[in-house]
Amino acid sequence: MIEEVFKLVFFFIISITYFYSVTGYGILLSKKNLNFFELQIDGTIILLLIGYFLYLSLGINSLINSIIFSLGLTFFFIYKKKINTTKFKYIFLLLFLTFSVLIISKTHEDFHLYHYFSIYEIFNNKLRIGISNLNNYYIHASLLSFNQALTILPFINFKIIHLPIFIIYLSTIGYFASVIFSVKTKNEELFFALLCMCILLIKFNRLSEFGYDYISQFLLLIIFHKIYFLNDYKDEIIKSILYFILCILIKPISLLFTPILFYILYKKGFFFFKEISVSKYFLILSLLITICSSSFFKTGCIFYPINSSCFTNDKIFWSQKTLLKQYSEIVSVWAKGYNSQNTSKYEKIDDRKLFNKNFNWVKFWIENHFFYKIFEFLLIIIILFFLIYFYFSRLKIFNSEEKKEKKILLLLSLLSILFWFNTVPQFRFGFSLIIIFIFFVFNLILNTNIKFDKKKIIHLFILGVTILNIKNFNRINNEFSRNDFYKFTNFPFYNEKSVNYDYSKYKIDNFFHIKILK
Repeated sequence: MIEEVFKLVFFFIISITYFYSVTGYGILLSKKNLNFFELQIDGTIILLLIGYFLYLSLGINSLINSIIFSLGLTFFFIYKKKINTTKFKYIFLLLFLTFSVLIISKTHEDFHLYHYFSIYEIFNNKLRIGISNLNNYYIHASLLSFNQALTILPFINFKIIHLPIFIIYLSTIGYFASVIFSVKTKNEELFFALLCMCILLIKFNRLSEFGYDYISQFLLLIIFHKIYFLNDYKDEIIKSILYFILCILIKPISLLFTPILFYILYKKGFFFFKEISVSKYFLILSLLITICSSSFFKTGCIFYPINSSCFTNDKIFWSQKTLLKQYSEIVSVWAKGYNSQNTSKYEKIDDRKLFNKNFNWVKFWIENHFFYKIFEFLLIIIILFFLIYFYFSRLKIFNSEEKKEKKILLLLSLLSILFWFNTVPQFRFGFSLIIIFIFFVFNLILNTNIKFDKKKIIHLFILGVTILNIKNFNRINNEFSRNDFYKFTNFPFYNEKSVNYDYSKYKIDNFFHIKILK
């Protein structure tokens, strides 16, 4: 028991230390900061680029990781006086209250299938061109794996690789909490921030469910906040573009958010891009090069989700053009419920093309996914919306110009949802779009200009963290009672699984000291 307590305390200390190390790198990116919790997202961008550069050159190992970890802390303590830091006790309290999210034995369903393998590959090897020929799952590996590979430290090994994911979740909650308690927050903005914070605490409180899809959706909520509520500030718009590219790096399906991003062009026009500084252009270019080069090295495609960007095998021998086209079709019908037909009351459609034609799939999707995932989420949003609406008093404010903008964003969010619905209508790929759409639906009908009441906000926060911890303590208790692989035997860390691949059957050539797989 004493050993478990010691491990738990150590895990908490290393988590908050990592938080500040990432913050240190974030300070390098932001000379001034309106929201302290953006710094962790900024730091995530810098560390991703560092991890990718190391993968292309020196390689990643625990010694290098220790140096990177220590440098981040050094940067934080050197430059922390230059930023408007949130008091340490509030950060400590937020991490403490949400820490149960990080204590898992059962990981995400795809974790041992390919997430762990991707991190293992990055840590144990330098760039190997054509890695997707070893395992097709490498095609879809999130580039956040580079951040996770940087958390592999001496003696700790792979135990804290979930921290980069958790930090984004924590920072998203902290971001909206900072918005809520800021004296500059607009009333309608406060409503949206409260709604997002409550949803994150009440609905999204199991790290084992996150994968990479959820965290990219969390960031999209921050991006929306910036482009709608903070569009008068040039730095905020530029930051929203950077964050959007980060979302694509984490999960390319984030491109479904693009119609909403067009709101920037409506407000600022194309000439806005001339105002971006050279340093920011360089950073944006670096991220885009990372996206394209990583995709090319793995699959032979400039951007693998777009099949027309793929080279053919006669030009690039490791190209996955044909496989990717087939796979995209399989993913699309899977997302629409093709594989769940065996449990359906409707007659099964074996032909994939027929299943996908004329919305034949909709009845299966409604039966097996809408009522299982979407409907519950809609209820949670609506209940929280009206809870906030009736719990706070409202101000009598009306602006016809704002109403016009709301209608535009309502249509743009609806367009994003239609793209999502017609391609990959799975909850985890589009819940941020649903939140934004419902917000504007009610926003046009009801008055969301609420009157600030600090005590009531704290009440909602307490409600959220109470539900979060009750659900997680119950889950942790159940994981101790399991009798399968996911039984809690390594508390408070997840159960690791060794990775062994037989690469001998693949031909490996060297080109400028870079391994090329055939």
